[in-house]
Order: sequence, then C-alpha cells, then structure tokens
Amino acid sequence: MVLSSPPPPINTPTYLRLRMQIREDIMTGQWPLGSHLTLRGLGAHYRVSNVPVREALLQLQGDGLVEMRMNLGATVTQVDEGWLRDFLAVREALEAMLVRNACERHKVEHLALLGRHQRTVAHAVQAQDWEAMFAAERLFTCQLYESGGNAHAHALLAPRNCLLEAFRRSHPPMAPVDPPRWAHRLLLMCEAISTSDADAAVQLVAQHLGALRLHLSRMLRAPQRLTGRSVR
Repeated sequence: MVLSSPPPPINTPTYLRLRMQIREDIMTGQWPLGSHLTLRGLGAHYRVSNVPVREALLQLQGDGLVEMRMNLGATVTQVDEGWLRDFLAVREALEAMLVRNACERHKVEHLALLGRHQRTVAHAVQAQDWEAMFAAERLFTCQLYESGGNAHAHALLAPRNCLLEAFRRSHPPMAPVDPPRWAHRLLLMCEAISTSDADAAVQLVAQHLGALRLHLSRMLRAPQRLTGRSVR
C-alpha cells in the first residue's frame, strides 16, 4: 500500500507545491537516496523554471531531505547507520514529549483515530501484509503527532520520517521481528493515552522505536532494490 499526501491548495506557490511533490517522489523511490538532482533535470521533469526548483531544494535542504552543493544541484540524503542512530534518538525524545501532550489533551476524536489505525495495523499483521502494516503504522504515527499538538516537533519529524520510509521501500519487504507485538504495543499506547498514563505511554514509545530501530538495522544488511534514477 502506497500512501500519498493530499494535494496542496490550488493557490499554493509553485515552489511549495514542488517541494511537496519532490518530497513525495523521494519517499516513493522516484529519486533514490543518495541520487544527484540538478536544477535543469528537475525543471524538465516537473515542467517548471529553475527558480521554483531552486527554492524548493532550499526548503528540502532545511527539511533534511537533500544536501545542496554550489553549482552542482543537490544530493538526496543517504540513510546509513549513523543517520538512523542519530535521528531515531531525536525522534524518541520528541515523541515522548508528544505522547505526554496527548495524554494531557485527551481528545476523544484523536483517540478514535489512533484506535482505528491500531486496528488496521493488527489486521495487516494477521494477514502478514507487511506493506499494509507499515502504512498503517505511519498513519498511527502521524495521528500521534497531531494529538501531541506541537507544530514545531511535527515539522521536524515528518520530512525525516519520509526518508525512513524511502529507506524502507528501497529494500524488499521484510517481516518485522514478532509482528503481533507491534500491534499490541500500539494498543497499549492507546489505552495509556486514554487513561492519561503518560509514563506508560512514554515507555511504549521507547519500546516501539526500539523495535523499529532493530527492523531498520536488519534492512541495512539486506540488498537494496534497484529503483529510481538521477536527473541531470
């Protein structure tokens, strides 16, 4: 299952629309991790001038998705062991804050959506559909960020999570270790939020990210898919 972002409003500036499209295309493997992107190539691909391409790439550099080089275009950020270690440490700290916020806010509509996504994860685990499981887990995570109510944390985490998804999709599907526990942890997290048990929720976030860290580390040792291309 491939999840696409909703289209931006029609009055969104071209460079912001392009930023969102390139981010989506990095996540889906159109532009692989580590690939080289040029202003001319991107302009031709998306049928826009170099000016919005440059602005979009500068925005994406701020998001951590690309690295700009003087007169050389950009390179899509490569995900390696060090990147995973550092980002997941930051993600754990911010998600701990967000889940505490969610326990305090305790909004019924947020709990309902978290529960819906958790059930989708559980159904996918039963069907051994790992693509559907990770798609639902992403939705659960996005809803957790929304429930946490901190736009700055969301803005920092969301684009870098796109890199994680791009990394995961660059490898053949792999079953996680003990998949039923993934669904059960998310269920326990929903229950902790519903009872405002912040300490339990934070512990579950740490356990969940520990399982994700293990899964991605296993993928590091697996062969990559040959997808996507560079643009020149």
